[in-house]
Amino acid sequence: MQRRRVLASLGSLALLSGCLGSPSISSSETTTETTTTTAPDPETTESGQTATTTDECGWPQFCEGSELVRVRVSGDFSGEVVLKPACREGDIGLSPGETKTLTREVDAETCDVTLLVDGEVAYDERIQDYEYVMLRVGSDGDLTLQNEEL
Repeated sequence: MQRRRVLASLGSLALLSGCLGSPSISSSETTTETTTTTAPDPETTESGQTATTTDECGWPQFCEGSELVRVRVSGDFSGEVVLKPACREGDIGLSPGETKTLTREVDAETCDVTLLVDGEVAYDERIQDYEYVMLRVGSDGDLTLQNEEL
């Protein structure tokens, strides 16, 4: 709404200046458009954490403290699940019914992530600075992937 008012005011001034000047004086019109951009409303992940960024870490990317990846294992699954994030020390084992979440330690952090289900690679991707990934291991060991991007 403010943008329309600014543009309407500038347009009126440009027309008015053309009417007031004498014909012997040449005038040049310059119109400056002023826009105001705001970051989108923050989205939230399933845990309620803010997922999007602030201007401080440079939209569109996830900031420090936002979720990078979450792995949820069905309580009925009886196999072995291991999360191997290349951006962290060591592997993370998950028990049936357990959920593990990795949060970004720095703004715009990316990470190569591998998920093993019963010793087999079920997921092996790089999670970019503009992504959040949710992995669910079902009771039969099948993987469900949810990928959110900014």
